[in-house]
Amino acid sequence: MHNITVKDFPHLDFGDKRRDRRFVTLIDNLTQHIGSSIPGQNDNWYETKATYNFFKNEEITIDSLKKTIASYGAAQVSDLSQVLIIHDISNISFSGLQAEGLGYLDHGHGRGILSFNSIAASIDGLPIALMYQNTWTRSVDQMGKAKDRKGKNFEDKESNQWYLGITEVNKSIGNSLQKIHIADRQADIYELFFSAYEEQTDLLIRAHVNRKLSNGSHLWTNIASQDIKGHVNLQIPDQTGKKKQEITASVRYEQVEILRPSTSKDKYESVELTAIEVVQTGMVDNEDERIEWRLLTTLDVRSLSDVLKYIKWYTYRWLIERFHYVLKSGTKIENLQLKQAKSLQKAISVYSLAAFRVMQLVYQSRHYSEVSCEVILTRNQWQTLYMLFNKSHPVLEQPPNLQQAVRWIGKLGGHLGRKSDGPPGLKTVWLGYQKLCHAVAIYELTVLGKD
Repeated sequence: MHNITVKDFPHLDFGDKRRDRRFVTLIDNLTQHIGSSIPGQNDNWYETKATYNFFKNEEITIDSLKKTIASYGAAQVSDLSQVLIIHDISNISFSGLQAEGLGYLDHGHGRGILSFNSIAASIDGLPIALMYQNTWTRSVDQMGKAKDRKGKNFEDKESNQWYLGITEVNKSIGNSLQKIHIADRQADIYELFFSAYEEQTDLLIRAHVNRKLSNGSHLWTNIASQDIKGHVNLQIPDQTGKKKQEITASVRYEQVEILRPSTSKDKYESVELTAIEVVQTGMVDNEDERIEWRLLTTLDVRSLSDVLKYIKWYTYRWLIERFHYVLKSGTKIENLQLKQAKSLQKAISVYSLAAFRVMQLVYQSRHYSEVSCEVILTRNQWQTLYMLFNKSHPVLEQPPNLQQAVRWIGKLGGHLGRKSDGPPGLKTVWLGYQKLCHAVAIYELTVLGKD
């Protein structure tokens, strides 16, 4: 991939131009040596030490990295009229690490850091940018005290992270384009629904609670009693994100008025949303695996076609799962050996930007298969790739298309390339890209004489 520069990050300012340059160098090194340790990402001890110093440097704050991510993401979506913003929380585990300041993770399993991430995708499902990230630790002495947290104001609860994620993305993007915020069941929070009152903002959230309605019934009991409005064909990805199962599902939807829960201190007594129920039809091998989605949205619903479009948008929520997969399994962030939680939090931000770049390589090759691979790869990279698979020096005047180049990269990473295999997945691409970068380094040193 082309190296990034400080010019790619608007408003980049860590207080010293050398720190700014080090920041982009870290991302480039990580991208080219994805999965390697910090010493393995660098050519010498000086560069290795500079990497450790970047994460330890107290002048480089977690807040400055958050602002850098936000401004970079806003620049990537500035020419769009609509954008999907997908949110989720990930547990980053450092259980085997004796680092100061780590907190407990979900269900008390292990120690680590929580990371709230928001990524942007096009309405066609192409990942565009990491838009927002917030990391934090849970104090170990608060573990098991859920009852104490129930009496807190919403602003003081961890669930407020969802509201902050939505509002911070809105702030960085502005009101020139429509933001459709998508989230899983953790975001079914009454107070969160009112963030849609912000300009050019809509919500599409998977429901978790069978809430009480103004007509005296309960939400999903009411929807289940409605007539089926239509059917939709969905492609559900497997855990690898490559192979997809096509299913048919029935669709019901209705505008509803949801009452404020008795436990909520929100000032609004009710909220109007459209409830959508999607249920897989036909026989399934395991009834527990039947697809059942219950969605709540502020988006306008004028016809069944609108609902089918929103359901398709919701299927793109899978992209953030794939991002977390690359971050953990690809960059191996959880193998870091830094000694302070704050250093690890800063590393998560840098590693996340590198992980997103690798993820984009895969998805862009599927969306823009016929474009020149030079939109992603340097000339030396695609020429080296050509030589590896054709056993000769490139004689092409024009580079191969992006789809072909990524297929070759996938084969370097172990993808067999049979018709039944589908396109290369994230893992084979990141493994192949790492091998390609090693080969390019040898090519530039021995053939081109670059030092």
